[in-house]
Amino acid sequence: MIEFPSISVIILNWNGRVITEKCLDSLIGITNYPKNRLNIILIDNNSNDGSVQFFNHEYKNIIDLISLENNIGFIKGNNYGIKVAINKYNSDYVLLLNNDTEIIEENWLKTLVETATNDEVGIVGPKLIFPNDRIQWSARKIGDNTFFLILQTLTARMNPGFGEPKNQPYTNFSGEANTISGACMLIKSKVIKKIGMLDLTLYPMYQEDVEFSFRVWENGYKVIYRGDVCLIHHESLTINKTSLKTEKFYWALRNSIIVNRRYRGLWNTMIIGTPLFLFYTLFDKKNDNIKLGISNLKFRKNPISQLLIFLKCSKYIFIKRSVKVESP
Repeated sequence: MIEFPSISVIILNWNGRVITEKCLDSLIGITNYPKNRLNIILIDNNSNDGSVQFFNHEYKNIIDLISLENNIGFIKGNNYGIKVAINKYNSDYVLLLNNDTEIIEENWLKTLVETATNDEVGIVGPKLIFPNDRIQWSARKIGDNTFFLILQTLTARMNPGFGEPKNQPYTNFSGEANTISGACMLIKSKVIKKIGMLDLTLYPMYQEDVEFSFRVWENGYKVIYRGDVCLIHHESLTINKTSLKTEKFYWALRNSIIVNRRYRGLWNTMIIGTPLFLFYTLFDKKNDNIKLGISNLKFRKNPISQLLIFLKCSKYIFIKRSVKVESP
């Protein structure tokens, strides 16, 4: 009889009762994996939409619901879940799963686990698609092109196949990739114990998955993409309902600069990165669902304010911030 590895699935919720319910129902109802080897940890980040009461009632004895007294952000919230997964459940694997994802294939988790059992592999991720069956994030095969490595921290919309039908042959590959999306990331617990959890210098969110992928590589493990496994990702559905647009832009730009300064060095970040950071500062995409290109660009509103944010963030080009991580 095959002994399946134990897995803790960590889902973070903040005022996302409806979309989180959809995620849980698809995870529980569709996933083909032994129930006694799978536990679901739902971290509620101090929601005020009735989430805690709802999930306590509807999923009692099905999930481990942890209600936090304060909203501690995305990174700290996931780290809290990782600690529970390793210290309470002693899980072999930790799966970070965004609450705006939706499971559509019954054997998706088994496939990811089969890939992760290789001793050289640190993390594994699937192909993410939009609800309209078009590719949202498809990994760029591993490479050392500095331009694309820096661009990867700003946007995945230049990756091959983005916005195209999900069954494009060149995006169905299984193999090494530079980064995996944190929307669905299967991580070996022993890797977390060795290299630490998500980087707290990037608090409260953004680029933590890119940084973690780079750190996995730096520590001698492989990052593997499975293009033959698909999940729907509704992409930032919860946070996009908030009024945090300016803060989100600042966090994304700041963290991109921090990550690139750390892993690409001063000169690459300054010479290659600065034009990309400025471009990102001044231009936005017209349509979230298609590839980034000239026809899909628009000027951001309030360019002066945007440039002031860029200037505020630019100091991190010249300051190398060491990774700040805790062991579980």
